[in-house]
Amino acid sequence: METNFGNALKKARMARKITIREVSDYISKSIGYISDVEHDRKQPPDLETVRKMEEFLGVKEGMLVNLAAKARKKMPFNLTQRLKARPLLSEVLLRADNLTDEEIKKVIDQLAEAEKEEG
Repeated sequence: METNFGNALKKARMARKITIREVSDYISKSIGYISDVEHDRKQPPDLETVRKMEEFLGVKEGMLVNLAAKARKKMPFNLTQRLKARPLLSEVLLRADNLTDEEIKKVIDQLAEAEKEEG
């Protein structure tokens, strides 16, 4: 049994020969968002949307809902609230995935320096 929401979503979609566009149209989310979820670049959508996905894809027994709920529990609540409040922060984190640890440390140092100058 699949333990990763993104992989499970993609397998269910491909098993039914449904395109990302068809899923995105059905749940009113962008194609890019669905792709990001399937590739674990974004968290699963809210559980009601996941239920709609299950209905559309013919997934039984709440498998996707259970996986989505588990994935959402892994991310601390205060972090998710901060990311929702600051969408650009999410974008930075997604782009930072391609940076080396040294490059990330450099960015953190630059932010700390800018903070000192402002304070």
